[in-house]
Amino acid sequence: MLKAKTPKPIVLNIGITGHRAGALTAPVIRSLDPVVDKVFRKLRNATLKVQKSEDGFCSVTPAELRLHTGLASGADQIAARWARSRGYNVTAVLPFEPDEYRKDFELDGEAADFDRALDAADEIVVLPGDRSDAEGAYVLVGKQLIAAADIMIAIWDGEEARGPGGTAHVVALALKSSVPVIHIHVRPASGRLRTRALSPRETGKPKRSSLRWPGRYRRLVREALTPKS
Repeated sequence: MLKAKTPKPIVLNIGITGHRAGALTAPVIRSLDPVVDKVFRKLRNATLKVQKSEDGFCSVTPAELRLHTGLASGADQIAARWARSRGYNVTAVLPFEPDEYRKDFELDGEAADFDRALDAADEIVVLPGDRSDAEGAYVLVGKQLIAAADIMIAIWDGEEARGPGGTAHVVALALKSSVPVIHIHVRPASGRLRTRALSPRETGKPKRSSLRWPGRYRRLVREALTPKS
């Protein structure tokens, strides 16, 4: 007789990639807070619904939600703040030791913001990056985030990649790795935002779909947590 499989605790891992503070206009920064908060809230609610409805997940063990972030200024730290407010654990993934990475934060107040964000993190992972190959170190961070993530969030203007390790490059790597992306599309000139899902395709551009219709977040979470054959 085959034994029934024991339901497993549900764990949802989210990665974040996005523009640094210097690339985000004041109108965009003002608009981002409620949008980013909504995305994390929707993902949390969808995870709890999947846990209750899917027999493969234990409904007794509390669902665990985790955010993995490079903690750069701008998108990374905005995401960390709102994820933490919604009950996510935050893992900081750094390209260098903190004292070396702090040199990246040159604008007024950025180093202090980084220190506060790092102090608030639940876990810190320091990758073996080398300042002599900074680009390679940032690429390594992106790959680590993708490897950890069930879903990536990209706060991104949608423009083509400007080089390895940037947001567009990380999005492309995520889709190539079959990790779905929630794209918070920023328009720096107007400050307007649009949120949509990007799903990988075998060929051509990724499939784009709206996140407005009921059940879309739940479907996204279910698909992300379904083991790939």
